Amino acid sequence: MRDCVTQYADKRTKLWSFEAKLLINRSNARECFFQAVSNSSWANFGYLVAAEIGGTDTLKELRMLFAAHGIGFIKLDMENPTDSQALIPARERDEIDWDMANRLATENRDFLEYVKLVKQFYQTGEAQLGDWDFPGLDD
Repeated sequence: MRDCVTQYADKRTKLWSFEAKLLINRSNARECFFQAVSNSSWANFGYLVAAEIGGTDTLKELRMLFAAHGIGFIKLDMENPTDSQALIPARERDEIDWDMANRLATENRDFLEYVKLVKQFYQTGEAQLGDWDFPGLDD
C-alpha cells in the first residue's frame, strides 16, 4: 500500500474514505461520526455520508465534531448522486496510518483489489471501465 502511494504520489494523488449511512440523527450522530474517524485513519480525507439527516441539531453536532477531528459530511442524493452536497468539507490529513492501510488490504479483499487497480492506473495511465464496477457502462 505504501509503495503504491509513495511511488505514484503527486499533488493529485490523495486517499479518500467514505463511511456511508442511510440516516443520521441526533441519537446516532456521534456513533456514526466516530465510525468514520476510526475507519478513515488510512486516508487523506475522511467523510461521513448519509442519505438523510434527522433532528434539528444533528448538523450542528457534526460541525462541532468536525472542528475536533476533521471528518467531512456529505448529504447523499439517492436519486441523483452527482447532486450530492459536501455540507462540511473534510480537512486534509497529511499523515496516513500505514499500519491500518496495510491491515485493511490484508483483511479486506475488495480494498486490496482497489489498491491494485489504482496502482495499475498509475503504472499504465489507462483505466479499464469494467474494472471499476460502474453499472451500465461498457468499455
